[in-house]
Amino acid sequence: LLREAKEKEKQRRAQQVTVERTAHYGLLFDEFQGLSHLEALEILSNESEAQIQSHLATLGGEQLETVKNDLIAIKEIFVPKELDDEVVQAQKADTGEEFVSMLTELLFELHVAATPDKLNKARKKAHEWLEEASLSTPVDIEEELNEKPEEPGEEKTQKDDKIESDKTEVDKSKTVEEIYMLSIESLAEVTARCIEQLHKVAELILHGQEVEKTAQDQAKVLTNLTSAMCNEVSSLSKKFSDSVTAAGSNMKAEVLNPIINSVLLEGSNSTTYIQDAFQLLLPVLQISHIQTSGSKAQE
Repeated sequence: LLREAKEKEKQRRAQQVTVERTAHYGLLFDEFQGLSHLEALEILSNESEAQIQSHLATLGGEQLETVKNDLIAIKEIFVPKELDDEVVQAQKADTGEEFVSMLTELLFELHVAATPDKLNKARKKAHEWLEEASLSTPVDIEEELNEKPEEPGEEKTQKDDKIESDKTEVDKSKTVEEIYMLSIESLAEVTARCIEQLHKVAELILHGQEVEKTAQDQAKVLTNLTSAMCNEVSSLSKKFSDSVTAAGSNMKAEVLNPIINSVLLEGSNSTTYIQDAFQLLLPVLQISHIQTSGSKAQE
């Protein structure tokens, strides 16, 4: 019974830690305006959907079928597809500069005046933090290992060893916690900037300049854009979790693993946020197509 009680308590604590960390991510995501942009995008999406339904209600016969087929063709592009392993590996292999140029190129392809400045800035900051973490961790450990007692000739007692061991454990835990906090902040900020970018694109598609690309072409570009964003946050969470693993090499597994899992979980949550935002763009593109088709018909 005692063992069972201990096990339950351990599980409860692990869950509590996860809940606290998840809440922390949520707060930061909100702080970086991620939630605001997601909600604004949802409003645009719902308004677009309502306009689509109103428009369809005015049509009949062959005209209705034609428009419906067009809308279905756009929708099919939005259906998540399994990528080939080679494609996935190629995308994951993208370096920072490639990611930046890819984003810029894709936004340019959309023919909307949107630049990924904020997203690039957030991403750059995240990678700088990653670099700092990877540099600081081994140095910290090395410094601790190189620490010499005041009297080299004197052997340390068991008590001294324990104090030193505890000190190292505390120092390492602090490093892990710092990297963890940086990882969550980075993921929250980069994800929020991705959502902001998609929201801005939606606004420009609806209210921007004349669209030169068809809605289907835009949907394909947006699919690639979203895929690049998701790969970036996945890559970030993996790199941060590797950093946490390296920093916590001397920590007990039951302490370290929940932290690593939490980083990976937030990476997964980040991609879900981005994919959700992408799906909200569907009605936006569909109504844009209807409006463009209507304008051409009037001409």
